[in-house]
Amino acid sequence: MKLRELCRFAEAQGMRIIEGESCLWVEKRKFFLESLPQHRRVQLQPGEASRLFRRGAGVIRYTCDETEGSSSFEYVWDDKNYGLESLAKDAKRNIRRNIESCIVRPVDYKLLSEKGCAINRSVLERQGRHTSQSFLTDPTLWEKYICVCEGLPFIEAFGAFVNNQLCAYSLTLRMDDYCYTYHPFASTDYLKHYPMNVLIYSLVKEMLGRPDVSCVSYGLASFAPRPSLERFKLAMGCRKRPIGRRVLIHPLARPLFSGPGAWITEKVLQRVKPGLLEDFATFSQSLQPVATEIPTEA
Repeated sequence: MKLRELCRFAEAQGMRIIEGESCLWVEKRKFFLESLPQHRRVQLQPGEASRLFRRGAGVIRYTCDETEGSSSFEYVWDDKNYGLESLAKDAKRNIRRNIESCIVRPVDYKLLSEKGCAINRSVLERQGRHTSQSFLTDPTLWEKYICVCEGLPFIEAFGAFVNNQLCAYSLTLRMDDYCYTYHPFASTDYLKHYPMNVLIYSLVKEMLGRPDVSCVSYGLASFAPRPSLERFKLAMGCRKRPIGRRVLIHPLARPLFSGPGAWITEKVLQRVKPGLLEDFATFSQSLQPVATEIPTEA
């Protein structure tokens, strides 16, 4: 898969895309650009940050070599012998008890289009999360998104079924020798069957069994700690692979992220854009100096 092919997947999620010299830059939230694909180490070309800032970026976040950025990590499975013995005791017990009644198989895109949005809403409500990704909760946007995914050969959809009812799903995206998991969500109504444990276990085992996949990724570490999610990942046999990450903030925006400016900005966001508040708080703690001037010409 080439970067331009990856654009279709990102654009289907409603994100603005900028094709840079080093990678794709995606705008998950307004004014916040992140590098894609996340596992590729980015080396910014001379003037690249300036060009992104001129195109409206307020904050740039990217993966880099460990020696160039703040210490971080990604959650991965890369043991080709992955199996039940790779799991923590409780996770192993839950899977053994439910793997016969909770069946994992490729899920029909039409079914996922019809049922997935309700599962997404169930998860977000249960976790008390805000999301700027409206395609996850808007049925019309969700249907369009799934339609695009169905036409992309590097995307696959897997579902967990209890009594033939879809209760959990995850999309996978293959790039290089990586396999990413996207939207691993489980309906609240079926949690007693541990569908996410069974789904992730089965999905990871399936992917690592393929000769062209050497690593399954459950994403990068969040700047904001999420202890319960980390416990789940580690119990399922994930390991933390060290990486570097760097955050660059437009020089003109830096006063908003420090001192009295940060306090005022947080109060305003709390009232008008609560979904941005967590991102703002974590970025403001991760400032890195921008070693480039911003040209005045357009």
